[in-house]
Amino acid sequence: MKHKHIRVSDYKSSECSGCGLCEAECPAHCITMQTDSLGYIRPQIDDARCVDCGLCARRCVIVQPMPTSMPLSTYAAVRKDSDRIGESSSGGAFAAIAESLMADGWLVAGCVMEEDLVPRHVIASDMHTLRRMYGSKYVQSDTRGIYAAVKKALADGHKVLFSGTPCQVAAVKRHVGEHDRLATIEVICHGVPNLMMFHSSLRSICRHADISRFVFRDKAQGWTFNNLIVCKDGRKIQVNHRLSSYMTYFLEGETYRDSCYACPYACAQRGADITIGDFWGVVGQRPDLKDKINVGRGVSCMTVNTEKGMGITEQSRLLRFEVSYDDIRHGNEPLNHPSRHTSKRDVILSLWAKDRDWSEVDGYWKKHDMRLVYRLWSRVPTALQHRIRLLLGKR
Repeated sequence: MKHKHIRVSDYKSSECSGCGLCEAECPAHCITMQTDSLGYIRPQIDDARCVDCGLCARRCVIVQPMPTSMPLSTYAAVRKDSDRIGESSSGGAFAAIAESLMADGWLVAGCVMEEDLVPRHVIASDMHTLRRMYGSKYVQSDTRGIYAAVKKALADGHKVLFSGTPCQVAAVKRHVGEHDRLATIEVICHGVPNLMMFHSSLRSICRHADISRFVFRDKAQGWTFNNLIVCKDGRKIQVNHRLSSYMTYFLEGETYRDSCYACPYACAQRGADITIGDFWGVVGQRPDLKDKINVGRGVSCMTVNTEKGMGITEQSRLLRFEVSYDDIRHGNEPLNHPSRHTSKRDVILSLWAKDRDWSEVDGYWKKHDMRLVYRLWSRVPTALQHRIRLLLGKR
């Protein structure tokens, strides 16, 4: 069948974020999100069922980006009940906002790490599920069904807070349209590796152990990127991010999907009601806040981008300190431009493509990017690490 309209399958790989909106929008239900040869999810079209409407391409939030605008106000933020900041990756801004709204009867849609170690977007109506959304997940989440679920919840009269990456926020807004009962929070996103990479990297660390839980940002090790692996036999394995090939190449931007390096939402203008992330460099940019915030517990940066977002943050249990947007952008590259990679990415993906076995990549990392200084640093007590970072203005 000769198609007259451009379809999402006609796009280059750099023009697909894997958000899954096209699957939700397709009136013929002929699109499914499937993994490509490298494990990244992309839309696949069943030509036998396609009605050639072209809606998938017209609704795409990458080729046809949603409107964005400059923030109204910008803050350093931490939740008031500081004893619970440890549940979150940074200052607990999302947790404080979501808990406040849930107490008022809102539903919250966001990403949880399921027992099978697959990050999925779900809708929470209870605190137990909501708390599973806390913390970073440095791998692309499964959004199948979430946009339709949010649309139905709104139609049923519920208020919904949706949390996700900028492209996921754009997708839900396009799917449901302008809606007074929908509020959105986007995380500052550098880019996403894929699930196969993540699972394979875990196997390279724990070859003979079953994993029951994985924490990307273990606050017991300080405000860092250090991981925690909890095995089903009860063992706990702390992984310093400098000693992890997966985290090394994630933080260096070498393993993201192609679209992340050309993301239209990686800029100063924001698309959600609220944008949150880590306030990296808060002490260097605003040394006066060191005496007002326990920086060692983590600090969120927050941009409030709409009047709706302003009303939500004002009713939340947050300590907010006004800062300049430049202070926040200084330590957050995606608020300035899309992430970048080096020629090393081609080598990493080539090794990964052989058998989709992360041990190949891990071997390359040990030979070329593992440093003795990282091993030495990992042995420094957490409290001393924090003091050194403060002295150097790295927090």
